[in-house]
Amino acid sequence: MGWSLGPADVDWVCISVIKRDSAAASLALSSLGHVYTSIGDYPNALASHKQCVLLAKQSKDQLSEARELGNMGAVYIAMGDFENAVQCHEQHLGVAKTLENKREEARAYSNLGSAYHYHRNFDKAMSYHTHVLELAQELEEKAIEMRAYAGLGHAARCMQDLERAKQYHQQQLGIAEELKDRAAEGRASSNLGKGWGLLG
Repeated sequence: MGWSLGPADVDWVCISVIKRDSAAASLALSSLGHVYTSIGDYPNALASHKQCVLLAKQSKDQLSEARELGNMGAVYIAMGDFENAVQCHEQHLGVAKTLENKREEARAYSNLGSAYHYHRNFDKAMSYHTHVLELAQELEEKAIEMRAYAGLGHAARCMQDLERAKQYHQQQLGIAEELKDRAAEGRASSNLGKGWGLLG
């Protein structure tokens, strides 16, 4: 017999843990939300992350609030609910800007780029991924820059701009090699292979 959790379990975690430590409660609920997402139980994933947002607001932890809004947006995308996903990611971006946290801004822009890519609005996806790239270069954060090039490459390929897609994925691969990130190298090489295949 498989082990599963339901809405009552989310409430139990929240009530039992928050009495001792709201930060621990938020961490437990966020982890629970990721587990639910991984098994495709999206209603319970949303319930978990929504509880985290409430806890973050109560404790005035705006950074946690921003991240949990991003998590909610990812769940909505998995559910195919584009409108609610974009709303969550825009709220995430708004909080990040209020905090003047450029790394969190980059994360929110990346999420928005992915959402619009899913919705097949590749021009808008490119615009958001360009924001990510600009922030990454300002912050001198190579890992974020690499993800920006990946997003730009995917969008360019879907727009049939294959030469530009190739250039972006070459940049992605170059940074992966610089960082000695073998998994990222594999992803970038795969992206390049897809581009070469389409170019014939």
